[in-house]
Amino acid sequence: MRIRLSTDFLTGLLFLALGGFAIIYGSRYPIGTASRMGPGYFPLLVSSGLVLLGSVLVVRSFFLGGDEVEAINPRPLFFVLIGTLAFGLLIEHSGFVLAGIFVVFASRLADRDFRLLEVSVLAAGLVAFIAGLFRFGLGLSLKLLPF
Repeated sequence: MRIRLSTDFLTGLLFLALGGFAIIYGSRYPIGTASRMGPGYFPLLVSSGLVLLGSVLVVRSFFLGGDEVEAINPRPLFFVLIGTLAFGLLIEHSGFVLAGIFVVFASRLADRDFRLLEVSVLAAGLVAFIAGLFRFGLGLSLKLLPF
């Protein structure tokens, strides 16, 4: 049997690896029972679901033809990772508004079809919604601006 490198197969392997790692890493926490859950219960449950989903995807890839894996485009990978990293570094000192705007702009730069007005409206709307949700909806103290 020849194994085709389809997106389902590779995604299934990734899910199996992540779920297996989480199960092994989380095994040091006590699981408890369903009525008295320990700190390892929920991670084990989620990890098991991830392993199950990965198994289904791998088995499915043997029977159904999926999309062939193409070359990885480094542009989206680079800009999304840089945006996420910058958000984590900026949020403490610059506040949520500036860090949020930066991550939206960086993530949209991953696509070649970048429109400044569209991204500006998207960034303003997302940042305002999330800031309102955290600050007023959930009552969390969120540093919005650097001053």
